[in-house]
Amino acid sequence: MLFLTVMDMVQVRWCEKHGPFRGDTCPICGEEGTFILNDWELVALSRMLTGILRHFPEKFGVRLDEHGWANLYDIVKGIKRRHRRFRWLKIKHIEAIVLTDEKGRYQLDMENKRIRATYGHSIKVDLSDLPTEGVPDILYYPTTQEELEFIQEMGLKPGDRKWVHLSKTYEDAYIAGRHRVEDPVILEINAKNAIENGNPIYVSSPKVFISNEIPPQFIKVAEKRELELPPEELEKIEEEKRRREKKLERERERMKKYGEEEE
Repeated sequence: MLFLTVMDMVQVRWCEKHGPFRGDTCPICGEEGTFILNDWELVALSRMLTGILRHFPEKFGVRLDEHGWANLYDIVKGIKRRHRRFRWLKIKHIEAIVLTDEKGRYQLDMENKRIRATYGHSIKVDLSDLPTEGVPDILYYPTTQEELEFIQEMGLKPGDRKWVHLSKTYEDAYIAGRHRVEDPVILEINAKNAIENGNPIYVSSPKVFISNEIPPQFIKVAEKRELELPPEELEKIEEEKRRREKKLERERERMKKYGEEEE
């Protein structure tokens, strides 16, 4: 399974006419373009970039401002200093990753040479300067059967992540939920009424919206739909499950070692 995952990954190339793209040829003009990153480099750098902008900027010597913006030069220097194998890294590589990111996780300001993640933070950032126009009337949120009663009573509030993350479609929410549990419960959010009653919702990406909280009166359980996920999405879910299991195993080993040292 891991072999197939790696083989299915794509490289990043740069078309002189249309900018960066992922794949073998430019999807607009069909030109091969110039090589930028191979599949392994793309995955490794994407994970580091996500970590810096959402969770642990200090590990790479990067500082975020109150709205989550980081200097691109600082990110490049931080990655090169921490991982010598990327000593060739330049801003253009970060730019290519961001401009070809299908999830729209980042906001890039090349004029001021800065970047930020627009959702998914576990550290406190003020994202209230994101746009509020164009929020759909109905949004969706995945949860578990165990969490449902609490949400119906208290509403949606930030947990490990500092904002409540809402999905544009039922399918998007279901996919997000499957990364946590086998059979997620999908909630339907009356975003229109929530906004009208003083609960702003911000546009983080084409498919993700965030809010400080959603009161329970704007939440109901969505009618269940049968969905068949594409094989590539199922593989992503399995890969994340394997990473979580490995992380738990490392934590168990660490605790076991700690216990033996205590004895």
